[in-house]
Amino acid sequence: MNDTDYQRQGWHLSEGLLSSVDLSAIDALILSEIREHLPQSQSIQDPEWIELAKNRPEIVTSVYDAIRDHPSILELGHNRSIVDVVKSLIDAPVLYNKIPLRIDVPFENKELAFWHQDDFYVQGNSQELTVWIPLQDTFAHTGALSVMTSSHSSGPIPHTYRVGKKSLPTGIFHQPVNIIEMERGSALFFSSYLIHSSNLNISDQIRYSIQLRYSSSTAGPHSTLMKGTVNV
Repeated sequence: MNDTDYQRQGWHLSEGLLSSVDLSAIDALILSEIREHLPQSQSIQDPEWIELAKNRPEIVTSVYDAIRDHPSILELGHNRSIVDVVKSLIDAPVLYNKIPLRIDVPFENKELAFWHQDDFYVQGNSQELTVWIPLQDTFAHTGALSVMTSSHSSGPIPHTYRVGKKSLPTGIFHQPVNIIEMERGSALFFSSYLIHSSNLNISDQIRYSIQLRYSSSTAGPHSTLMKGTVNV
């Protein structure tokens, strides 16, 4: 990896960083909760489960509530392959305990993450980054992330336009945008100041994704919204 790429672009894609073993515990965790509602399910992409999830959003919420903050998700944040990259990008990193695991069913836009900076919602210090990890191959039509390359160089920007619970920046769409398609096992590292967005999942699969967030211990106070930190 060339560190200057991250400094210049605000993001770095590590392809093939994780093995199937690295993600297997989380796969098993999700599948065990799916089976509470559909005992015959054989995978987290079981077509019957996907159809149920599309029609019964309250069941998706139940699965999400059962797996969030599970130790196996926190353990992924200590994965040595991930931590080694993080340490090359920010000083003395610690891991935030709040780790979202998104379950985005096809064509569901209620929780779609429009253009934003993570810093606006995390409210941490100036040296923080997110590691976005999909649990399946993720293409534009599956809901890959779009990133506004080099937008992190502007630092924190106002999010003045309100859409429901979300706040969005305006007047910022003058920089290059990349859609980052990823294979399972890859990880996208990006600055908390990078402007980015999810794309709508219009596939026939559920888009599962994990968001690890790290903060530097030398760059000022950590966020008070992220359930504390642990050393890595």
